[in-house]
Amino acid sequence: MTDHLYLSGVSHGYGDRELLNAVDLVIHHGEHVAIVGENGAGKSTLLRLMAGVETPDDGTAGLSGNPGYRVGYLAQTHGLAESLTVGDAIDASLGALRSLEDRIAELERDLADADSEALDLYGSLQTEYQLREGYAAESRVEAALDTLGLGGLDRRRTLGSLSGGEQERVALACLLADPAEALLLDEPTNHLDANGTAWLESRLAAHRGTVVVVSHDRVLLRKVATTIIEVDAERRSVSRYGSGYEGYLREKAAERARWVQQYDEWLNAMAAERLQAATVADGMGYGRKRDNDKMAFGFKTGTWQSAAASKVRNAQERLRRLEENPVDRPPVPLKLAAPVGAVAVAASLPALEAHRVSVPGRLQPTDLRVETGQKVLITGPNGAGKSTLLSVLTGNLEPAAGSVTVNGKVGYLQQELEVPARPGLRLLPAFAAGLGGNIDEHAEGLLRLGLFRPAEFHVPVGGLSAGQQRRLALARLLLGGYDTMIVDEPTNHLAPVLVEQLEAALASFAGTVVIVSHDRALGEWFDRCARPAPVGAWVRYGMQGGELL
Repeated sequence: MTDHLYLSGVSHGYGDRELLNAVDLVIHHGEHVAIVGENGAGKSTLLRLMAGVETPDDGTAGLSGNPGYRVGYLAQTHGLAESLTVGDAIDASLGALRSLEDRIAELERDLADADSEALDLYGSLQTEYQLREGYAAESRVEAALDTLGLGGLDRRRTLGSLSGGEQERVALACLLADPAEALLLDEPTNHLDANGTAWLESRLAAHRGTVVVVSHDRVLLRKVATTIIEVDAERRSVSRYGSGYEGYLREKAAERARWVQQYDEWLNAMAAERLQAATVADGMGYGRKRDNDKMAFGFKTGTWQSAAASKVRNAQERLRRLEENPVDRPPVPLKLAAPVGAVAVAASLPALEAHRVSVPGRLQPTDLRVETGQKVLITGPNGAGKSTLLSVLTGNLEPAAGSVTVNGKVGYLQQELEVPARPGLRLLPAFAAGLGGNIDEHAEGLLRLGLFRPAEFHVPVGGLSAGQQRRLALARLLLGGYDTMIVDEPTNHLAPVLVEQLEAALASFAGTVVIVSHDRALGEWFDRCARPAPVGAWVRYGMQGGELL
C-alpha cells in the first residue's frame, strides 16, 4: 500500500464556525506541498488534522500505508514543556534513532550464534540506520543550532529561559535532526533570519520524503513546493495546483479568465431574455401577424396574442432562473485611488520629513526625508525598530525628541490591527465610515476591489477573521485618496495572489509609499521596480538596533 496523508469527507470547525466542509485530499509520499490561503481560512487546522493532532468533527484524516511511516510535525508554537532542558528536547527528538542504535548493538553481541532471520534483521536495521544517517545525528543538531543562531547554547538551560523565537528554533533543529518520512511544518520561517531561512529551504527541498508546509513566504514556496494546496475560506474547501508556485499563479489567472467569461455570458443571457420578452410584448419579431392577413397562423382570431403571451412567459421564466443563479462579478485587479495632491503636489515639498526623532530603547535619533512620489522600503529583523519608526511618522507615537513634518493626506496600515470598537457593525458600513458619499457608491467601490464578495458585506466586523480584518483595513487605505500611504508588513494575512496584485497596484500608484517588510519576495519585487526607475525614485533602507542604516 502506498504511504500517503489523507482527508476523506472531512468537516471541521470551532464553535459555530465551520472551516472545512466535506473535504477530500490525498498527499502521496514524496510530494512537496505548500498550503496557502488567507489567515483564518483553516490552513493550520488542515495540517493538524493530517498530523493527527486533532480529530475531525466528521470524516477521517491521517496516515494510510506502512504503520512504521513516521510523521514529524512542527506547530507555530512548539508545545514542548518549558521545564524541559535543551538537552532533554534533543534527546527526545533522537529517541527513535537511539532505540535503533540499542537494537543494533544488542544483535551485534550475538552475531556469532545468529540464525538467518536474526542476520536479516540486523542487515535491515543497519540499512535503516545508514539511510537515516544516524552516525551524523549529533553533528546535525549542532550544525543546525549554529546555523539558526544558537551555536554554543548550553544544553542544561530550560526552554522556559529562552525567548519564544529561540524556543521555536530549537524545536526546528530537533525536528530535522532525525527527519521523519513526512514533515509537516506550520510557518517555519517566522523566527528565522536570512541564513536560517536559506538553510531550511535547502533541507526541505532535499528531503526524500513528504513535505507539507504552511507558509506565506513566496520565496520558500518557489524553492520547495511542487504542489500548492489553497484553502478557500468562503467555500470551506481546498483546491490542488500542480507545477509549483508559478504554475499556481498561472492557473489562478486562468480561473479568473474563466470567471470573467462566465460572468459575461450570464450578463448576455440576461440581456437577451429581457430583449426577447420586450420584443414580443411590443408585437415585434417572432413572425408578427401582418395587417389584412387574418389567417397568418392558420388559427382563429386570438391565437397570435396567446402565442405571444406564451413566449413572454417563457422568456420571463428563463430570466427568473438566471436571476436565481447569478454569477458573482469577478474582481478587477487592485487599483489605488488617485492621490489628493492638495499639498504634496509641489515637488519642492517632501511628503514626510523626520528630524532627530527618537524613542528610548526602541529608536535611535533618526533623520529621514521622503520625497513626494518616492517609493521607500525599510527592511530589518524583528525588533529592529521598523514599526516604531512608522508609528512616529504617522503620529501614532510621540517621540521623546525630534520632530516630524507631513505634507498632504497620509494613510496608514498598521501591522497589528486594533480590536473593532463596534464589533456588531456590519462590514459595508464599517468600510464606509467617515468616507462621505452614499452607501451604494461605497458598495460599488468595494466590489470593484474584489477583496470581499457581496455576501460578506453584512457580516459583523467582530466576526471577521484576521485575514478579513486586514483586507478591510487595506480596502479603506486603497480607496482613501491618500497622497502618502504608509504600510507596515503589507503581505501579512493576505493570500499570495492578492499580494501579487497589491505589489502591482503600489508600483503604479502616483503618490508616495513607505513600506516596512521582512518579506523577501516583496524585497525582490521592489528591487525589480527600482532598476528601470530614475535614481532616487525607489529607495531601500535597512534598520538594526533602532537605527536607520
